[in-house]
Amino acid sequence: MMTIQQWLALGFAMLLLAALPSLSVLTVVTRSASLGLWHGALTTAGIVLGDCLWILLALVGLEQVAQFESWLPLLRTLSGSYLIALGIELWRSRDRVRAELPLKQTSQPASFLAGLLLTLADQKALLFYLGFFPTFLNLERITLQEIAGVMAIAVGTIGGVKLTYAWLTVQGQQRLISRHQRWLQAIAAGLLITIGLLLWLQLIWG
Repeated sequence: MMTIQQWLALGFAMLLLAALPSLSVLTVVTRSASLGLWHGALTTAGIVLGDCLWILLALVGLEQVAQFESWLPLLRTLSGSYLIALGIELWRSRDRVRAELPLKQTSQPASFLAGLLLTLADQKALLFYLGFFPTFLNLERITLQEIAGVMAIAVGTIGGVKLTYAWLTVQGQQRLISRHQRWLQAIAAGLLITIGLLLWLQLIWG
């Protein structure tokens, strides 16, 4: 069983890793800036679920990982296409004032799926976890309690950091003059399309 010091070290390491700039952080910031904190939170929920699935695969063994890898090109294609579509939709709506965009007119599941698909399309996350966890855990003798503990730490650290990014984005945006809203939406749309194109390019570059 892991000691308290090992749990604390694992939690601190995952907290630092979650805070590093990445495509997931950029997606959370983009959805928060264009649609508000609630959409940033939904994107965060999708990212957390995706990371938890990668973590579970890393903990349960390489056999399951090999079976899942065959789906990665399809997931990357779907994720890239989905984010590009969201960016185009946001670009087309940039002339509307944010106050005129109630949440029910924007797709809340779209924000959740954006975070989930983006995370599942990132094969490097799985490879990272496969190399990361043996530093703290004996994967050959891991218990259900340890798996549950790792999942709880992942939800707390990844979710907490991404929600903080979303909150800071909204707070910073509220200080801007309303006439800049059109430009903010245009930038957010461009970022979403760029992220989607990067996922497509990963299929070519491997």
